[in-house]
Amino acid sequence: MTDHRPVVFNALFSGLLLLPFTVSAAETSGSEVPQDDIVEMETMVVTSSAMPEAPLTPQADRVISVPGAGNDPLRALESLPGVVFGPGRQAAPAIRGSSPQENTYYLDFLPVGYLFHVDGSSILSDELTQNFTLYNAAFPSRYNKATGGVIDSESISADQLENNAVIDLSLLRAGVLVGGDISNDQAFYLSGRMSLFQYYLENLVDDDDFEFTTVPEFYDYQGQWQKRFSNGAELSLQLTGARDKAGLLFDEDSDQVQQDPALAGGIDAEQYYNQQGLLLENDDGKRSYRAGLYHLEETFGYRIGTGNTINANSHTYGIRSRFDRETTLLARGIFTWGFDISEQRIDYAGAFSAPPCDEFRSDCRLSDATETVSGDGMVVLRDYNLFINRNLQLSEGWQFSFGPLVSYNDYTGNSFLEPRINNRLSLSDRLVWTAAYGRHHAITGNPGQYVAEFGNPDLDETRAIHYATGFEYQLQDGLMLTSEVYYKKLFDIVVARPAEENYPGLSDAEYNDLPRYSNSAEGRAYGLETLLYATFSPRWYGWASLALSHSERENRLTGESFTYEYDKPVVINLVGSYQWNEHWRLGLRWRYQSGQLITPLEGAVPDADVPGLYNPVYGSPFSVRLPDYHKLDFRADRRFNLSRNELDLYLEILNLYNHENVVGYTYENADYSGKEEVNDLPLMLSLGVKARF
Repeated sequence: MTDHRPVVFNALFSGLLLLPFTVSAAETSGSEVPQDDIVEMETMVVTSSAMPEAPLTPQADRVISVPGAGNDPLRALESLPGVVFGPGRQAAPAIRGSSPQENTYYLDFLPVGYLFHVDGSSILSDELTQNFTLYNAAFPSRYNKATGGVIDSESISADQLENNAVIDLSLLRAGVLVGGDISNDQAFYLSGRMSLFQYYLENLVDDDDFEFTTVPEFYDYQGQWQKRFSNGAELSLQLTGARDKAGLLFDEDSDQVQQDPALAGGIDAEQYYNQQGLLLENDDGKRSYRAGLYHLEETFGYRIGTGNTINANSHTYGIRSRFDRETTLLARGIFTWGFDISEQRIDYAGAFSAPPCDEFRSDCRLSDATETVSGDGMVVLRDYNLFINRNLQLSEGWQFSFGPLVSYNDYTGNSFLEPRINNRLSLSDRLVWTAAYGRHHAITGNPGQYVAEFGNPDLDETRAIHYATGFEYQLQDGLMLTSEVYYKKLFDIVVARPAEENYPGLSDAEYNDLPRYSNSAEGRAYGLETLLYATFSPRWYGWASLALSHSERENRLTGESFTYEYDKPVVINLVGSYQWNEHWRLGLRWRYQSGQLITPLEGAVPDADVPGLYNPVYGSPFSVRLPDYHKLDFRADRRFNLSRNELDLYLEILNLYNHENVVGYTYENADYSGKEEVNDLPLMLSLGVKARF
């Protein structure tokens, strides 16, 4: 027998419940691709006309309309090589064997608090997304605070808005966008969206084990006011924000409470952020600049069971800049430099009884706590970054880019000098060889790991070295093949203190005196990614991607070496779209990937101290792979032209052949004696309508 309900539960709470608490560290975020640097080759988007530093990928609008993505700009990234999401629709992507927490996200040159809602959808409106770039390894020196990947998204300018109003309605969410010209040199837009599943989810999820105390819901908004000056400069005020919340109450006889009595009382969680920024930019063809000031407020709070609460509020103030200038020094090219300075103040208060947890631990029951930790106060992080990049046009077919990132964090006291190198050499009219190298670092995004009362204030940043090389081959007009091999080495990964049974010679007090977190793990990831992109005619386009990879971790505290949870040795995407006539567009996407890795449950033994409680016994970490995952999604778009207005209808059929994809197991009864498959969503129909005025 299979059960789809845990998929809903995991999707709603995986983004919220990260013990002990999560407020993203001050991010040095910003869109670094001026509009004039976007170059279209056939139907590909390349970043930076002087030096394409990111892999060639399909145009943003074509990725957004991928079947199964629901018009979500970032959820559609799953159709590109090297990107996987967690089981079900868990939030945030894992890029090339790295953790989702090791990425950083940029939106219009300014930081965002978080980019994914708890249901896995992103905060970005497809109506406002102009383009986005995925940097999956060895990204340029202007990017920092990431060891995994970078997703750089750029919104349209307010004066580019084609419609004065857009209403978007689907089964999952509703949104409205308004905007237009204020005067000849001023324009604005404001977009707001909200989830709709809170109005019917309780009727779909009929479970005797729990009830919703707060039905899951989310909101987000995005706004811009833009002023153009006679010299070509632009000033814009930018606003973004999002909110997510949910709550559950478990029945006293539920499996959850029987297996972890500390869950009695339920779970409540809420997070939100609000960001305001002021951006000044100009480009005269030979010189350009972008400079921004911003304030980012983030709040996160949760309650688990009784007496386990955390509330954290963060205010980040920052200044960010980038300056580009053409030069002939050494060789023709562009000299780029910029700085990024931020201060983040995190107020926190809370108390809970729970073991320290990380992504490697098989089970993190509150009942396994050996201590109660509590505290309140403020922690301040100041981060200073300076980057330099020199792009050299060494010959007509040879471009070489190099430059360091210099960083200092006054909380950890660590300084970094990280070189970044990018090479692009045309071997023929159709064949290009690429290579890149970079060193990267990032402080953990969970302050609960480095705040003294809850974690270890002596934690260092995680570090990484990236290598990548490949080729781009124009097979014929409209047919492009790209392929790249990569290798990542990760150092000083943060891990939690192992369970007490790993220290049989220590007393309880001596065990609790050990650091709750430490930089005691390392890892590596390597693989091959290939993308074939085709535009067969003005009506047909599509792509096929293949990713072969391996990712592993080593925990030096336990001596365990294991394949990483997000390891997917084989991932295949086939995407096709056909313009049937002037009104209808049809599309298909088939995805295949290796099954999810899990840590097997080998049994359960009675607890020596608590009658009726059983302690699970697990095997080697992530040593069992679930069956391979595959599904076919279909999409149809129909446009109606109504005088001066437009009406778009879209239909998506998810998992068209209703394949039962196993994404995990749930265990029943206090002694874990029952086992039930958790399946991803079955065949589902999704409808949406969008009206433009």
